[in-house]
Amino acid sequence: GGIFYSGVQLFKRPGHTIREYIEGKRVKHFEPIALLLTLATLYGLLYHTFGINLFVDVANSSSASQTTNMNLINRWFSNNYSLATLLFVPIYSIASFIVFRKQQYNLIEHVYLNTFLGSQRIFLHLLVFPLLVMYNGTAQLKIVMDVNIFLDFMLLVWSYVQFFEKLIKGKAILLSILSYLIFFVCFFIITAVVLEVFHLI
Repeated sequence: GGIFYSGVQLFKRPGHTIREYIEGKRVKHFEPIALLLTLATLYGLLYHTFGINLFVDVANSSSASQTTNMNLINRWFSNNYSLATLLFVPIYSIASFIVFRKQQYNLIEHVYLNTFLGSQRIFLHLLVFPLLVMYNGTAQLKIVMDVNIFLDFMLLVWSYVQFFEKLIKGKAILLSILSYLIFFVCFFIITAVVLEVFHLI
């Protein structure tokens, strides 16, 4: 029941419901980290079971060694989806904490915010998952993933605008975009370092 309630609220009024949770209205909600891990485990299981390969388009135009490396990355992602999802939360949280620092929420509260939004993204990905299965192994899979990323971005901006309701809407939108850009820069830097360290690029 808590999972269902949290799922509905994260699409119906995400920013408001997360702010209320931080303010102490927690009775009906599923605990955020448990919710994120439960959904991530389910998604990871589906991802592994159906053999989804996000890098098929890259592999088709790469050398044999690069293709092997892409397969290794995909296999790790498949087997460790819960861990990967959990590791995204601190990056999102640091980015939003820096950008919205004047809103007087501490870093832990930003972690709560972005943990819930991580669950929101997985709920969305579960809804879109049939399309991943349908287009797995084809060039169209990249289009599905691009749409997924765009929807993730729109949901994040909408949620931040609701959460930081004291800000003028236009300013909240701009700061939300800036926070997302900081996340992406940090994510790509970390990814590049990891790939370089393990000689996967």
